[in-house]
Amino acid sequence: MPNIYPFKGWRFNTNIVKDISQVIVPPYDVINNADQATLYDRSPFNYVRIILNRSAGMERYSKAAKTFSEWKKNEILIQDTVPSIYLLCQSFCQDDQQIERTGFITKLKITKLGGDVLPHEQTISKHINDRYNLMKATKANTGQIFMSYRDQTRTVESILEAYKNEIPLIDAVLDGIQYRLWCLTDERQINAVQNVVAGTKTIIADGHHRYKTAYQYAQDHPEINGSDRVMVTLVNAYNDGMHVLPTHRIVCGKPIDDDQFIDKIKGLFDIEKIPSAAELLNEMDQRRASNTINLGVLTRVGNAYLLRYKGEDNWSSDLSTASQALDVNVLHQLILKPACGIDTRNQHDLGHLAYVRGNEPPLEMIKNVPDYDFVFFVNPPDLDQIFDVAETGETMPQKSTYFYPKVYSGLVMAGIGDR
Repeated sequence: MPNIYPFKGWRFNTNIVKDISQVIVPPYDVINNADQATLYDRSPFNYVRIILNRSAGMERYSKAAKTFSEWKKNEILIQDTVPSIYLLCQSFCQDDQQIERTGFITKLKITKLGGDVLPHEQTISKHINDRYNLMKATKANTGQIFMSYRDQTRTVESILEAYKNEIPLIDAVLDGIQYRLWCLTDERQINAVQNVVAGTKTIIADGHHRYKTAYQYAQDHPEINGSDRVMVTLVNAYNDGMHVLPTHRIVCGKPIDDDQFIDKIKGLFDIEKIPSAAELLNEMDQRRASNTINLGVLTRVGNAYLLRYKGEDNWSSDLSTASQALDVNVLHQLILKPACGIDTRNQHDLGHLAYVRGNEPPLEMIKNVPDYDFVFFVNPPDLDQIFDVAETGETMPQKSTYFYPKVYSGLVMAGIGDR
């Protein structure tokens, strides 16, 4: 069972840092060079100096550790005196609706993946050494691991309702997201949250590399007090604001005409030509409640087609029933491979794929995409589907999910030994 713990977090001192929105940052792996420059200019205390500074080589990590230490010494960062679980509310607009997603930041007992903590998506292990070196240098959990659990009683949501009447420790708006943070120190309430999580399994929504880094560090340094715990953000899968957005696929360098493409997939799909891409997306949206997998494709000559999977049972002996019900697996195995010659398990073939995702209309996001052969539109999986697949021991293909919004770094930090 997953064990969680309160801890004495480090936070920016609001007597010095007046506007927290000037110092918090997106996860390190979505920050490009232009973003990094913008964040550096935003504030001398911007958190990018810790998670992704400009120094080269191993100096990047020693510089981060030095900066982190100086900020603590000079009380730019101050530590809470009472062990806490940090209640987090993110408010944002989606499809013209105002939405709140509530969760909490805590420490989690580190266990091997596949037991109490489940991965849900395939990853490429390219960032682990980088994050390991940063953790080793700073002796801290500097970024968030975003995780989910299932609680139909909505215990945390009920607790947070009472706190919304209190002034939050943090109230900041950045990139269209409002962040509010409160300390939960009441032992009875903390025990209630611990008991809920202990009765579930958790999945990693975002931060597989960061979790693997923490696990490796714990294995390498059992002598360090607290190395077996890592800071995470947990959000209930049944929270009203727990949204998964689709990640659409763009195929380049595979020039196949429409007739050839249709001929290769017509045995498995009912194919309907739709007058426009906008109408195609509307048709897909209207059919989401059905039990049928409906994919959309826009071809390089501008034709739009609705692809309705005929639903052959057990089409793969390699995948569970839960995995076979995913739009993205149907797309990868029954369309990309036979019709486009793209094997998504082959690293070379992945060079023909690009991805579009975000909190904008899909047609807006593909406006600036250069020449493409196909754009494949998919519906996102729901949270129960994601848990069902993870609990079989399988993982979804890379970039199958996009949990929106991301959890930004710099709201709370945790020293490895902080309790």
